[in-house]
Amino acid sequence: MYCVGQRKTGNLARGKHHQQGYSLVEVMVAILILTIGLLALAKMQTQAVASNSFGSQLTQATFLAQDKLEELRLLNECYLVVLAKPELGWTVEDQDVVDNYNSQLSDAVDNWNEDDGPDADSIPDQFSWDIGTPDHTNSDGPGGIANPIDVTGATATTGGYKRTWYVVDHRPVTKAKTVRVRVEWGNGRELALDTVLSQ
Repeated sequence: MYCVGQRKTGNLARGKHHQQGYSLVEVMVAILILTIGLLALAKMQTQAVASNSFGSQLTQATFLAQDKLEELRLLNECYLVVLAKPELGWTVEDQDVVDNYNSQLSDAVDNWNEDDGPDADSIPDQFSWDIGTPDHTNSDGPGGIANPIDVTGATATTGGYKRTWYVVDHRPVTKAKTVRVRVEWGNGRELALDTVLSQ
């Protein structure tokens, strides 16, 4: 309320120069900051999807390698049971075990490298596989399914995995076999699992 003769103050006194709101520059800066944030979020989402895809492929490759190692361990155990019998008493199934063993666990290729290392004490210190020449490929296994394979071990129609394995006799000790199962996929990705089987 005001008295007569008193000047009115407030909104009318402020005039045009004191209007409230955002300028065009302020709105553009806000949109730019929001855009940069959304682009960073989109990039992070893309990387998360790619990492998730790689994790899935690595899990499947591990499953394929572990599955083959378990199959070879079981085959080795069955072979040892058959060898404990006199050969004249072998059944057809026993002969199948021996044949399967010879086709999957033979040291068919000279692909094991031993180096003495820098100490020159005539005791091998370094061991490696020549991965270019595997002893066996997936087609040597049951069913004779050639590479590439899918996660179930069936023939893959696209992409897929390449499963190979390497065998060396009498390493690390006499009456033992060292076995490496290697699974490859995609652009140079690979996984290898090793085990030692007793004889």
